[in-house]
Amino acid sequence: MSKRILVLMACGSSDEPHECNGICEQSQLYGIESLCKCVRDNDELEQILSTNAHFDYIYLSAHGNSEGFASEDGNVNMSWKNLAMLLCNSKCMNEDSILMLSCCRGGLMEIAYDIFLTCQQICYVLGPRQSLTSADMHICFGVFLYNVEIRNIDPVVACEKIKSATDQRFSCYDREEESINLINYNQLCYFD
Repeated sequence: MSKRILVLMACGSSDEPHECNGICEQSQLYGIESLCKCVRDNDELEQILSTNAHFDYIYLSAHGNSEGFASEDGNVNMSWKNLAMLLCNSKCMNEDSILMLSCCRGGLMEIAYDIFLTCQQICYVLGPRQSLTSADMHICFGVFLYNVEIRNIDPVVACEKIKSATDQRFSCYDREEESINLINYNQLCYFD
């Protein structure tokens, strides 16, 4: 059974289709079945995720910060925890799934931890640690996909290859490796 990627276009920028279609095309080159969807609002995002389809990768293109993500027009606006709940409730992610956040600051530790603590089905969270253009996102995530799918490199190591190739800072968090840190983070959040 071939792998599958769901690419969610929720940013609304003029160059977003080029980035996302490029990721879909590259995925198909690697034998990954790709589905590219434009997300117009939060309800549509929920509908897309609730189609009983299962994915190995979910790629989200949106504007982001430490709290959540949004579209340029504000019709899509959601916290990271709510996204994780949607992903979990829809059961759309396969085992060892990777959530790829093509959002400014999508690679921050607190984002990954909030997602991991909300949804046990997500194994990896990957994203940039700074603001990047759609062109940068396309190239960086392309390097990651190439290293995971063609070179069969572990996702965390494949993420390190992004910096070697582009000098852009990305992070990939592995649920299993972060388990102790997640417990400590959860306790800190509980007492706040």
